[in-house]
Amino acid sequence: MIKRKISIVVFLLIFFFMGCQTLPYRQQKETLLKPTSLSRFEDLPVPENFIYLPLKSFVFERGNIRIGILKYVGKASSTSIVNFFKQNMPSHNWELLNILEGGSAILNFRNQKESCIISIDYKGKKAFLTISLSPLEEPSL
Repeated sequence: MIKRKISIVVFLLIFFFMGCQTLPYRQQKETLLKPTSLSRFEDLPVPENFIYLPLKSFVFERGNIRIGILKYVGKASSTSIVNFFKQNMPSHNWELLNILEGGSAILNFRNQKESCIISIDYKGKKAFLTISLSPLEEPSL
């Protein structure tokens, strides 16, 4: 009788732990993000529900040269954020070069004179965006 109870408990524990591993990952609902009108640079769109973090950011402008590391925080799924940039960057003359996706995501864009790398990281339920902007290297003659 005791062996049977132990067997049942062991079976239930195995079933419980195996079941936990096969449960689908609970993802955030994918939503269509809209650009904010308060972006640090006019040609770098940012989702409207993301907050600019000026104390964690760096911007240098001199003439036509712009260099920046812009940090934002908000809530959205990685898919929604990636889709936002894929849809909005081309309308500001940015060409998508590549995307790397995994636990986080990195999008690489360029225009005629600059490179823009957008990284998306998560800490808890918050999404952290880092938009890195730098000039392209001038071709040597």
